[in-house]
Amino acid sequence: MIYWKHHPCFSIFDKTFFFLGVCMIVVKSILKEFSARRILTYAQIETRLDAFEYGQNDNSNKPPTVRPKHLANNHIAGSASQKLLLFQMLPIIFNDVIDRLTDLLPIYTFLREIVSIVFATRIRESWLAYLTSLITSFHSLMIDKLPDNITAKVHFITHYPELIKRNGPARNYWCQRFEGKHLYFKKLALRSSNFNNIPFTLAKRHQLRLSLLLSYENFYNLMDKSISTKTIKSSQLPIEIKRLLLQHQLDSLTYIECQALIHKHVKYIKNSVFIITLHHEEEIPEFILLRYILKLNDSWKLIVQHLETLSFDQTLWSYEIVYLEKFSVMDLDECVNILPHGLDIYFVKNSSFVNILTRLTI
Repeated sequence: MIYWKHHPCFSIFDKTFFFLGVCMIVVKSILKEFSARRILTYAQIETRLDAFEYGQNDNSNKPPTVRPKHLANNHIAGSASQKLLLFQMLPIIFNDVIDRLTDLLPIYTFLREIVSIVFATRIRESWLAYLTSLITSFHSLMIDKLPDNITAKVHFITHYPELIKRNGPARNYWCQRFEGKHLYFKKLALRSSNFNNIPFTLAKRHQLRLSLLLSYENFYNLMDKSISTKTIKSSQLPIEIKRLLLQHQLDSLTYIECQALIHKHVKYIKNSVFIITLHHEEEIPEFILLRYILKLNDSWKLIVQHLETLSFDQTLWSYEIVYLEKFSVMDLDECVNILPHGLDIYFVKNSSFVNILTRLTI
């Protein structure tokens, strides 16, 4: 404990990364418990994890296959982003059996709520007292149900309320970006096979890469980049979309459509879900589904379908939604005020769900 006292920067920056270790402890415990209780074998767990179809926004962080030897050795491979996505999607992947772990499911639920606050980009000061009570309950359950998994990483999360109170949201000073850069340098050192002057090799290759990014399609400029662009006729659009465009005086014989658009480093993908506002004191999100990305009058517009939030499923930690017959035309920046990235819809037990990692507020 003296080390933390004399090295405040280490205590702030590194404990944010240790949080993923706690998530993986819970994930490994749940997966191994499936086998111990003869609910699923290790081979069935591997098959289910490998066959699960992630959404188009989550697919870039799809975790590697979790093999039986990984569970036997208490080691799950993957980057920090991949492990975080596995933790996030665990109840959806195992939606038909997760509720059979009645003693371990509350541990996941408490940790998931802790994650939602710690990883939030905006945090209210009134949340900190609640975060402290969540961490206390989580620790009590871990000691009671998983005493062999109590490690230093589990203890470190007790410092989050005080760190957030002093320094603001932990996401602003976590070391995720540092770990990503560190991974790049480790791969570069191995692939170059040059160990005589490693600092010079790494520095040179890194500078060449930055130069490439600076010159490649104005990487650091806020310019729109469309992907899979094509021209479509007005007759190819559904009747309700044509009526909507006519109401906004945006009707035309032809339109330019794209499947994905990068605007101010935010990627808009067709059939992605965005949040436009929060309702009531519970801050229930209002979702929209991106149906079309059309270029109208030399500017890109979004044709969106509104979704209704029915309820919040605590077991899946997701919002259940239904589709409304209501469409709107929106500008690009209107969709990213609450959460600056797209979400995916997952279908579980004949219902549609949207899974959000962080807690939202205005």
